[in-house]
Amino acid sequence: MAAEAFALEGYGITSMSSIAARLGGSKATLYKYFASKDELFHEVMRRKCEAVIGPLEELAGSSPDPATLLKAFGKIFLTRLCQPDAIVIHRTVHAEAERFPEVARTFFAYGPEAAYSVLTPALARFHAMGLIDCPDPRLAAEQFLAMVRGDIHLRVSSGLIPPPDEAEIERQVAHAVGIFVRGIARRDTGG
Repeated sequence: MAAEAFALEGYGITSMSSIAARLGGSKATLYKYFASKDELFHEVMRRKCEAVIGPLEELAGSSPDPATLLKAFGKIFLTRLCQPDAIVIHRTVHAEAERFPEVARTFFAYGPEAAYSVLTPALARFHAMGLIDCPDPRLAAEQFLAMVRGDIHLRVSSGLIPPPDEAEIERQVAHAVGIFVRGIARRDTGG
């Protein structure tokens, strides 16, 4: 219910009173669980972003090679990113970020930053194993996820196209993985 209020009314207009009314309870009861609207927003963002990040965490530690990891990671990431509730969050953040920078900081901490922190150690591990040439795994993680998001996410979040189907997601991810893996491929220097 709180997520719906933030999505429909925006962060600035939503109040603890309006959320309590949606829940059918009192504002005092809501304040027993959350000290402020900001704290409640943090929890809403944490839960929403966890739906994207949770499966990625499991995957990152178990993939046998970079291409397998990146393909599965990218597919989960883009699929979840283009779901209607994720699109609503993205739009809310963009609409409110200038007036309420804490909204953008919270989103970034639980969303993009969390995804980077899951992918970065996996890329570092592959680099240490000598499977890829990736001396800056954090930058590589950022760039890979930007490639996966591509123009599709921008068009979906702008309302220009509906969320992509599975085949389109696979096409987008496969293309990004192909380019990325070629870019970080280990090159023998020979002798």
